[in-house]
Amino acid sequence: MNKLFLDIGNSRVKRALVSRGDYEVLPAVDLKMFLSNDSFDCFFKNKKIDAIYITSVTTHDNLERIKSLIQEQCQLFPIVLTSQKSACGLTSGYTDFHKLGDDRWMAMQGAIGFYKEPFVVISAGTAMTIDAVMDGKHLGGFIVPGLKSLRSSLAMDTAALSVIDKGSLLDCTNSANKGCLAMNTEAAILGGTLYMTVAYINTLIADLNAQMKTAFKVILTGGNAKQLHSLINAECELIPDLVLQGMINIEESVKNN
Repeated sequence: MNKLFLDIGNSRVKRALVSRGDYEVLPAVDLKMFLSNDSFDCFFKNKKIDAIYITSVTTHDNLERIKSLIQEQCQLFPIVLTSQKSACGLTSGYTDFHKLGDDRWMAMQGAIGFYKEPFVVISAGTAMTIDAVMDGKHLGGFIVPGLKSLRSSLAMDTAALSVIDKGSLLDCTNSANKGCLAMNTEAAILGGTLYMTVAYINTLIADLNAQMKTAFKVILTGGNAKQLHSLINAECELIPDLVLQGMINIEESVKNN
């Protein structure tokens, strides 16, 4: 049986195919392209899909559009995986567990499948979400602007500035690693927002470690995770497909029960 898992974010769709126990991460695709009727079917050509599972943070209209396209072109009704009160050894910390973002829940599910020690999941996307887990319980978390959102808002509100969120980002990251100040406006924006984000993360982890009297491992995922990875002070691991791993864990637990 071939199962397709879709992690639908604000700008990209990450995909994984599970077939008879084999796990294959497929290339991520642009959300706007994925929503296009003309290009949608190309993502499923030459692949026999028996079931499709979705976790989404996109708009209701976008999600309904994707579900409709799947039904039309794959003759399948996708199953939407959402936050739960508890599953797979993890209990939600939210009083109303329905209000916890489905992507945050799936990311924690992916992490708890690998780690039993205390950990913090940081999903560095358009928004950056931070969630702490200890002894199988979600302790809570934060949502703050991601790197791209910070840079875009700065450019939007400052008439003389424009931001290219690619290109020299690698150079800026290298400069930040060396502790150098920026020598041009673009690098100043890229490096400044990077430093600000990393300082926030490192301060939060230090405060959490002190409060809970233990060391939390950091697990990074999301589109900007790679830029943050080497700058985190705590023990840190990068898992790009963490949400997809969590979705698979949830699906398997339901199947086994």
